[in-house]
Amino acid sequence: MNEQTQTAIESLIALGRRQFKADLGGTNQSFDDMVWDVTSLANRTPNGTLRLYFTQYNSYDIPLPRGYAVVIKSWVLLSRKASAADMRNNLMAGRVLWEAVWQRHQRTETSFDWATLCEEDLNQTELLMMERWALSTAHKVGHRLLRLAQFLAARQICRPLYYTLQTPRPSDFNNHTLSGQAARRAKLPSANALNGLADIYRELATEPADRLLAAAIALLTVTGFRVRELLTLPEDCEVYEQHEGEVAYGVRYYKEKSKGGRKMLAVRWLTPLQAELAQAAIAEIRRLTTAARVQAKALEVQPDRIVLPGIKPEQCLSAKEVCDLLGLRSLTTIYKWCQAGFPHEYQGSKCLLRAQDLADYLYQQRRSFLWTVDRKDGTYQMLSETLFIAPRHFFRRGKGNIHLLIDPVVSQQVNDFLRSRDNMKSAFARFDIREEDGAVCAITSHQLRHWLNDLADKGGLPIELLTRWMGRENAYDTEAYRHASVDERLAWVKQSIQEERLSGTMTDVYFELPEGERDAFLSGQIQAVHFTPMGICIHDFAIEPCPYHLNCVRGCPGYLRTKGNQRERQYLLQIRENTQQALAYANKQANEGNQDLAEAWVSHHEATLRGIDAALTVDDCDWVEAGERVNPQTIPLPVLTTAEETNDG
Repeated sequence: MNEQTQTAIESLIALGRRQFKADLGGTNQSFDDMVWDVTSLANRTPNGTLRLYFTQYNSYDIPLPRGYAVVIKSWVLLSRKASAADMRNNLMAGRVLWEAVWQRHQRTETSFDWATLCEEDLNQTELLMMERWALSTAHKVGHRLLRLAQFLAARQICRPLYYTLQTPRPSDFNNHTLSGQAARRAKLPSANALNGLADIYRELATEPADRLLAAAIALLTVTGFRVRELLTLPEDCEVYEQHEGEVAYGVRYYKEKSKGGRKMLAVRWLTPLQAELAQAAIAEIRRLTTAARVQAKALEVQPDRIVLPGIKPEQCLSAKEVCDLLGLRSLTTIYKWCQAGFPHEYQGSKCLLRAQDLADYLYQQRRSFLWTVDRKDGTYQMLSETLFIAPRHFFRRGKGNIHLLIDPVVSQQVNDFLRSRDNMKSAFARFDIREEDGAVCAITSHQLRHWLNDLADKGGLPIELLTRWMGRENAYDTEAYRHASVDERLAWVKQSIQEERLSGTMTDVYFELPEGERDAFLSGQIQAVHFTPMGICIHDFAIEPCPYHLNCVRGCPGYLRTKGNQRERQYLLQIRENTQQALAYANKQANEGNQDLAEAWVSHHEATLRGIDAALTVDDCDWVEAGERVNPQTIPLPVLTTAEETNDG
């Protein structure tokens, strides 16, 4: 290793050690440890202890070479953006890179030098990832690998590497193949499972623990939250707003995935039917967690001790009194504590425990921190401010609760309610809810998000609006949740035309034909359906490109507008404003002598504005029912004066 590289590595390690001291200095750990406990760096309540293993791939006890590990440790610390989970994903890229390097150098540690890192090392690492992981995982970790290479090159530890990732982002090219559709439908919960969940919430769940989880699932079903978004809801999560004389209802939550890992509060607005179920579920959750919230507040007021209510520190308690105080159901637990060395004494046959010893023991057993969300602005959402909290062991059937210790509800407890694990029976198993083939129903919490997304997609909600409503930042991500096949979309449009729920040129032609020819006409003419912010398009792009260049309002016969849809209207008004500005610019160019080119654009913009006015006129047509889809071409456009043309329709 040359002197320049060695100096750069030493400088990086010094920065890494400094960052370790800032992030984990108070945790009785060392930068040189093989395993780090990074639970304290979590943004949200973790399911358990979060550990980073600086070990070789597929091993938890064979350490990475020290010279390699210290560089990876520094990168993991200095590149952390969001949470401990982000650190773990970065570390995975480093562990797999070492596996590839080790194989390439005939499994010898002494022959490795950061200065010799090359594109072939990255290529071999990517091949290993593609061989062992799903395509989506390989793609995500591959990008972290590239960031590692850029990080090292920027610090002159390795030379700049010009490598293009070969793993494509999983696309939807197989969405409409039979195997692709089958794989997508497998992500949806079955009808039996959904009906079973409804029965559990309505009547089967009677115990407090079951009621709390059933209410959580009900809220998950109507909001489409990710489970960690659900479980970190603030206690005051309900939002009411007045809009045009009507009250809108929404649920305030922390977005799990946001740019830069910011913990931003957002609002998921709900329809009246969704709001009715959400309000009932939240009211029940608050009722079930009232006592836990009071105790959580007491823990936060005196975080350095556990106070036993109404009991003096020097007082001695019998085993039964301890059970009653903590909420335990059996004396066996207390006797096990004593056998394990818990301080106690006997008065005859009576086992006594000192109150102060019990308080000290409970303090050691409590959570190391009393918050559920690190907002990354110096503030935290505390346990008492969180909707989903419960006493220790609340979900352990038959164990009894430790009322003096309060924990947040975690995703594992929700998933155990939905799917059996080890010796733990799910709610489906306990209430004997089965699939058509006799198997016990089992789903995951994320399948409910897929299901709600699927309902909205099949109902015609445009992908851009669906993306925003589901809390995503990229419409491309929504494609992974679109489970409706081509046939299902076509069937929905055809049925809507047959029932006159869609109006337009195609509907008019359908009803003018003899009844015996109508179905054949629909089968032959409607081969595609697309949902756009302006309405529905039934042009088949597989046959020919769009003759209107995706400008639906310029007289396209396959464009359908919905009367009264304010989102479509606002989108059209926005397009009209932009088009008027473009028209003014085109007229200016024409007046300045650019006649040949400008006249074509003037004609184009004027045709677009006429189409927009026709589409906006749909809202004012008395013979069109509210919610009915109409092709604007079928509506006579009124003659407008110059002053009226600038009015809002």
